[in-house]
Amino acid sequence: MVTKIWRSCFPSAENSPHHVERHHFYLCQWQTNTQVGICYLMYRLIVAILLLAVLACSALDIGRSEPMLEHHYAKWWIYLTHWALIACALQAWLAAIIVTKGLMIDRNEFEWNIHVARESRLHAVYWVVYTIATVYSFIVTIVYWTFVYDPEIHRVDAVNLMVHVLNSVIMLIDLTIVGHPIRLNHAYWTTGIGVLYALFSVIYYLAGGTDRHNESSIYKMLDWQKPGKSIVVCVLGVFFVFVIHFLCYCMYCLRVWLYARFCLPEPIRNGSRNGEKISCITRSLSTMEESQREQFLNPSTVIDLK
Repeated sequence: MVTKIWRSCFPSAENSPHHVERHHFYLCQWQTNTQVGICYLMYRLIVAILLLAVLACSALDIGRSEPMLEHHYAKWWIYLTHWALIACALQAWLAAIIVTKGLMIDRNEFEWNIHVARESRLHAVYWVVYTIATVYSFIVTIVYWTFVYDPEIHRVDAVNLMVHVLNSVIMLIDLTIVGHPIRLNHAYWTTGIGVLYALFSVIYYLAGGTDRHNESSIYKMLDWQKPGKSIVVCVLGVFFVFVIHFLCYCMYCLRVWLYARFCLPEPIRNGSRNGEKISCITRSLSTMEESQREQFLNPSTVIDLK
């Protein structure tokens, strides 16, 4: 059992970003056919356009009711909220490009795209950025409304809701729809971003940087005038990133279990080789992967990104 869970959480090289099968990125988790769907492509395009609009509104302060401050636009990039928002918009457009290419390959149009898809590292980049965007969207929402939001300073306007609520709603919907997995071994990317932002905040403080209100700290809870407290906050923050990453992985497991429980054909759902019923999430993951290879895949649809 422990070995199965370990292999599920930390898969072999065959399940690395450099060796993936098309259903991970081209197909919705819940579709029952083998083709790249127009509806799924439209969803990806709508999400990409929506997140780009949110990014533009945030950067240009369209819909913000707070007064304009000194160096208002120049300091937009220093906030973790906006780092997460950039990741959300980037992963959405990468996903739209990938699904569009998948649709063209699926219909045997532009044959050169098959070679491009096999050689491109676009899928690996998307997978990493998607994981970062998903984890940090939830982190931004939780931390902002729990520790940062001050009704005397911040206003609940359109921009505030878009960057601190809408982003998490979109990524939560996306997490329930996409066909590719969340891997625990990708936590070094998400926790790495946390460490990177902590280092950035230190360097920014030492360089004399201030926030939009000309305060010495970007966030009150990360005030490097009190280094002991800030170090504790950073350590707890990195740990919290891993916790959220693990919860996202659990949500992925739940999604797969629901798929295996309600969407697989009866013979596969009732058991695998020994005829026993699915009794745990780990087995559901394995069963799902095997069934998708049988239902969705053939040798010509395997994409090697090495």
